[in-house]
Amino acid sequence: MQHDAHCRSVSESEVTSVTGSWNLLSSDPVARQFSSYAAFNGKSVTRPFASEGLVDRELLDAHDQLRQQILGQSYPCTGAISAFSQKTYRFGLYPILASDEAIRAVCHDLYCFSHEFPALGDHFITFVAMFRGPVIESEQHFEDLLWNQLQSMHALDSNFFNWDQSVDSDPLSHRFSFSIGGRAMYVIGMHPKASRLARTRQYPTMVFNLHEQFDRLRARGKFDTMKQTIRAREMTLQGSINPMLSSFGDNPETRQYSGRAVPDNWVCPFHPHKK
Repeated sequence: MQHDAHCRSVSESEVTSVTGSWNLLSSDPVARQFSSYAAFNGKSVTRPFASEGLVDRELLDAHDQLRQQILGQSYPCTGAISAFSQKTYRFGLYPILASDEAIRAVCHDLYCFSHEFPALGDHFITFVAMFRGPVIESEQHFEDLLWNQLQSMHALDSNFFNWDQSVDSDPLSHRFSFSIGGRAMYVIGMHPKASRLARTRQYPTMVFNLHEQFDRLRARGKFDTMKQTIRAREMTLQGSINPMLSSFGDNPETRQYSGRAVPDNWVCPFHPHKK
């Protein structure tokens, strides 16, 4: 499959011709039922991999809120702004966070995401999973649910894929990054009880960013500039910098996933499967 200089998705005809043959959860009835993989073409929300193409009202409303937040004047993450401006993002609205239905459906849709974007170009791409519940009681509550979701996703995914060899599977390692579908992902949690304004969302939310994007920025010498821009914008938004956003390599990135300011003695609850 040939790609142009920009990050592009596979064409509509390519999607139609291969749907199901490459997704290892395509025969899972729960994953298919609760799949919510969606795109925005600038005018409307579409379902690229769903033959019926149905979009429910709550998904539309959740997407509208999400776009308003990311493209608002004060949002700090320039990578997210770029992806939403270029429409190189995908998203979905799923059942309760850490439920079996949500675990299977998000895995299914991340396989769609990797299939649609098999190679990177010059644009940021991201996948945003929003959940219909539960009611989040605290930052700790959301953090527990986030890691339960990731642990269960890994348990399912490890039946099909090995861990991305470009990163470490040990959550204590400074080279750790979550792996799904054989590709490393940097995860960002957002929810209603977040103390950081940039992490506040009406829906419990998990954002999956391909790790290779950040490696490419570092190779081009652009990562530090982007990091300083984000910190300056966050200072403008909240008056302080998120203490968890340490430089890559100084601490494991697991400390950043939930958005909670975890203590120095915090231990990541994630356990990789040994194969």
